[in-house]
This record gives sequence, structure tokens and C-alpha cells, in this order.
Amino acid sequence: MRTRSALGLSAAMIIVAACAHPVAEAPAPMAWSFNHTHSEGLKLVYGQPQSDNVLVMLSCHPQSGEVEVAVITSDGVSGSGDSGAVGLSSRQERLDLTSAVAPTPIAGLGVVIESAAANTPALDRFARTGELSVQTAGKTVAAPARGADQALVSDFFGQCGQPV
Repeated sequence: MRTRSALGLSAAMIIVAACAHPVAEAPAPMAWSFNHTHSEGLKLVYGQPQSDNVLVMLSCHPQSGEVEVAVITSDGVSGSGDSGAVGLSSRQERLDLTSAVAPTPIAGLGVVIESAAANTPALDRFARTGELSVQTAGKTVAAPARGADQALVSDFFGQCGQPV
């Protein structure tokens, strides 16, 4: 009887100990963030907070009316089998990025960077609606700005020189 009790207690302690180990947390969902520095200008970034996992970055100098669009992709990266257009769309409006893929320090990833007017139809629609999709590596990723994120988008485009 004591042997059964000891085995039962030991098994219960092992189960409790296993439950007490920290469970790996799921990565934070992607969100919009907005930053402004004198040296770098305005930056609106869609990615995982507090990480280098970024999908798209929009940057500009205040009141310039020009936005630099950077999209991370595996398209065109040496050894990549991915293919497809790189660009942004908001509802029916589209901004295709046709520049060559530049390397990044992250293996297997590159970046496509192009400048566009802040009032380009796709950017204008995004500024007004918060709806954005990013096309890269043969996939389309929804990157909507809702609630507080929509306010960040409006602030970014307003400061870049496009009234929202």
C-alpha cells in the first residue's frame, strides 16, 4: 500500500513540476509603430513590437510629400525559389515596387526600396482607410491599421505633407 502511495505521490509531483515550467510564448502579433527623430525623419513600421521582424517601413522627412517605401522579401534573394510581385495595395489601388532587391544582414531576406509621392493612390487610400496589403514572396499579407494604429497612420501622412 505504501509503495502505491509513494509512486502515486511521485507521479503527481512530476506532473506538477512539468506544468510549472514556463511555456514558450507565442510571438507578439504584428502592429504599426510610429517614430520621429531629427536625424532619420518620420518612420511608420509594420512588424512585431520590440523585434527586428519587420514587413514594411514607410519613411519621410516632414512636409516633403515624398515617402520611401521598404518591403522585406525573399524574392530575388540568392538561392530563393520564391517569385512574385512586391508592392502595396489598398482596396483597388496598387503601388508596385520594381527596384532590385538589396541584401540585408538577415540570411535569405532582402529589401525592396522605392520612393513615391505621399499622395500616390495606394498610399492615399491607406492614409484615409487604414487598409493595406503587402505583396511579397508570392504571398499577400494583410497589414490593416485599426483604432490607435489608424491614428498613427494619419499622423504619419499628415506630417509627411499629405492632408488626411
